[in-house]
Amino acid sequence: MAVIDFSVSSDPDAAEEQRYLRNKGGAFGAIYATQMAEMGLLHLPGAGDPNPNPVCSDIALKLADALSNELGAAESEFFKAVETGKVSFTTLKSLGAMKPNHLKFGSDEHKLLTEILLGKLNTSGEADLRRRSTLRMLLEVVATSAKIPPVEQIKWRWFEKLPEPQRESTSIVPRLWFLYQACDLMRLAYEAILVAALTMLERKPQRRLSLEGLTNELVSYVSVADDQTWEELSLDIADGAVTAREHAQAMLEAIDLSETAQQVHLAVSLIAALFVRALDMTDLVEETMSGSDYFQSLRTEVQFLNQARSAPARHVIADMFRERVIKRHLWVAARKFRNQNAYTFHMEPDEGQLRYRSHFSVSPSSPRLTEAIRFLCDIGLIDDGGITQFGLAELAAT
Repeated sequence: MAVIDFSVSSDPDAAEEQRYLRNKGGAFGAIYATQMAEMGLLHLPGAGDPNPNPVCSDIALKLADALSNELGAAESEFFKAVETGKVSFTTLKSLGAMKPNHLKFGSDEHKLLTEILLGKLNTSGEADLRRRSTLRMLLEVVATSAKIPPVEQIKWRWFEKLPEPQRESTSIVPRLWFLYQACDLMRLAYEAILVAALTMLERKPQRRLSLEGLTNELVSYVSVADDQTWEELSLDIADGAVTAREHAQAMLEAIDLSETAQQVHLAVSLIAALFVRALDMTDLVEETMSGSDYFQSLRTEVQFLNQARSAPARHVIADMFRERVIKRHLWVAARKFRNQNAYTFHMEPDEGQLRYRSHFSVSPSSPRLTEAIRFLCDIGLIDDGGITQFGLAELAAT
């Protein structure tokens, strides 16, 4: 009988090059613990807590008991493999019952896990209710689409079809998802500009150029009249027929095709569209993103552009490129080098000029909606055919 021996690779005291994971404690603390705490399954230690380890909550213990009852003999087989560091293929096959997609519908484990995920417990807090709102939003999308749409399509849907609050009790979660997408789009636009700057530097003799020269060349890619203010430019773009989605998609395509001039032009167009949209939601932006201007965010960038709204657009764009993108990258990289000894410069100062070092990839972020969809599949609310009867019942529930 074939046996897999992973005892050395899983031994935290083994040499680093022999271990599966560089971190001796594994990925639990860095990845899973905070999410489980957010769901009320773990209590994380606070400052000065004598116990430095996470502690299971009562509901987590109930869930563990429910899982144990469903697994039967497979539970002891699992812990035996963990203890010995060895497992047979036959045992691995039997452990398939532990996979989330093998969750038995109607079991105690299924009922309890569904209640936890959907924030239905009496102990549910604000985080649970917001998770419930997001999952219900996903169910609505799947029900409307009659299938499971791609995550990018879902993010755009929530950005473009933001419902207006009709009363104080209206959930803020849809508006937070709008903000998430708006923030990510601003990041993408800034990164597109930085990538364009790196491309230009790489093409120069000795791969270097002055900050002012680099800024001027980037600005030359943007079509703007000399007497046009930033406010006039941004309103013209926002009132045009091209949507923020089209600007963003065209910008990412331009990056893929190495069309540097086009990607800069489209990045500015996207920023202008986001600026106007965010101004219409100033109260929400200020309420949810207030904090130190030490951190750049949609809020700080909209404030910067709003303060310069009456200035010539060409000057505002030059300041944005120079101060908010290029210098910011240098500042962040310098702090990482000083505090973390990590050299993350993609361009670096060199005798009064900027020298090219390396490129990086620009891509939309993943807000774990893929995982949320998988959860909904595992508990039977949706499947490849769209929303299930169980999912429709959940949507109908208050």
